[in-house]
Amino acid sequence: MRAGARAIPVGRLHPRAQRGSVLLTAMLVAVAIGVGLVGYLTLSRTSLKLAHRTFFANDAANLAEAGVEEALYCFNQMGTGVAPATAWSGWTLSGTTARRTLPPFNRDQNGVGIVRVYVEGYDGTSATPSVLAQAALTPFDGSAPIVKTVQIGLKKGGGRNDGVVALNGLTLRNFTTIDSFNSNPGQSATGPWLAYNPTIATADAPVVVPAGTANLGTGKIYGTLSLGPTVASPPASQVTGGIVTNVSYAYSLPTYPAPSSVSQSYNVGSTLPATLPVTGHLPAADGRYYYFTTDDIAAVTISAGKSVTIVGTSSKMTSGLAVQAGATCEIYIDGPITLNKGRDIANSDWAGSLRIYTTTTNNCNIGDKSQFVGCLFAPNAALQASGNDAANMIVGMFVAKTITISGNFDIHFDEALRAAASTGNTWAVTSWFEMQSAADRRVVATRTGSFLL
Repeated sequence: MRAGARAIPVGRLHPRAQRGSVLLTAMLVAVAIGVGLVGYLTLSRTSLKLAHRTFFANDAANLAEAGVEEALYCFNQMGTGVAPATAWSGWTLSGTTARRTLPPFNRDQNGVGIVRVYVEGYDGTSATPSVLAQAALTPFDGSAPIVKTVQIGLKKGGGRNDGVVALNGLTLRNFTTIDSFNSNPGQSATGPWLAYNPTIATADAPVVVPAGTANLGTGKIYGTLSLGPTVASPPASQVTGGIVTNVSYAYSLPTYPAPSSVSQSYNVGSTLPATLPVTGHLPAADGRYYYFTTDDIAAVTISAGKSVTIVGTSSKMTSGLAVQAGATCEIYIDGPITLNKGRDIANSDWAGSLRIYTTTTNNCNIGDKSQFVGCLFAPNAALQASGNDAANMIVGMFVAKTITISGNFDIHFDEALRAAASTGNTWAVTSWFEMQSAADRRVVATRTGSFLL
């Protein structure tokens, strides 16, 4: 050791080294705090954006409903007798469609909402117009807009158009189809009504599948298919009028007539007369003849120009019913309807003149070489039609738990049923649903010419 040099004890750091160690530790602690602070700020910012987008999503839904209300106000104006051109003042009108962009809405947190409304059948010429309203709300931070689109269906006179409803599943086998036609294009209360013919077929059948599956196989729907939230969409190429999703739907049978509910009725027990009304019998105050029976409904003729209601306790229905020209028949039963081996229900006018309601849970079958022209409401039963004969035909309106069509059977919805349910000047909302999926957005853009996106 150099003379005069101070020895440094072994195991002790030089003061400079000690200061460097403290500085390094402080820097590491500062970096850790900084990283934690950045993470906390990032998390806080993300939470804030999520909270704002959730808030704005609810607000956008409210704005879309405000657009619907704007259209409903115009329809209600027409209901009071205001001319369409006056009721829809301020809207852009083209053919039977109307569109409008409402003034911007300044929302909380400096968000800006834009509402566009598109109406099909605004002028009252359609008995079942629809309203599409879309709200796009841009948050204050400039992030992607939040878009909500809702659609409502309307019915003139408050009637309801069920169309073809398979409550828990629809199956089309082979090359079966569902289409539409109008048996009464002149909307005359006394007809004449046209029989279905492919030359007057149209693509306006409303088909609804609220639950289960929509299995179209190699079949096709010439109209619109509305699906419940859990029902997978079939290929779009199999539905000409587009597919609407997230539809809510409920159906309940009407209250069956009882002898105490009508002013005049007849209990015929276990033997239903072959011709109704029976000569000498009187109608009830509503002009209909009411018959209560425990007999099955088969070979019965409803006389021309008469309106008859049959209530069958535990009754089922087979072939042989004949509804003559100008007559109407309503049937309320608890058993199934079965047509097979060339047995028909002969309806001389149109589907609206025969309405059958049943509570049965048994299958309702329409077999080969059979025809049915009427309205069948069997919400607890499976409706099945199969057979390859060229004369096979199902025409009218149908509601069943499930519907399975195969062979040479097709379903033809009669558009005249809409007009029959749509009398009066008032308008009622028959459906409401939100368009959410990418497929929904494509349908909306196509229908509105990209006015709504």
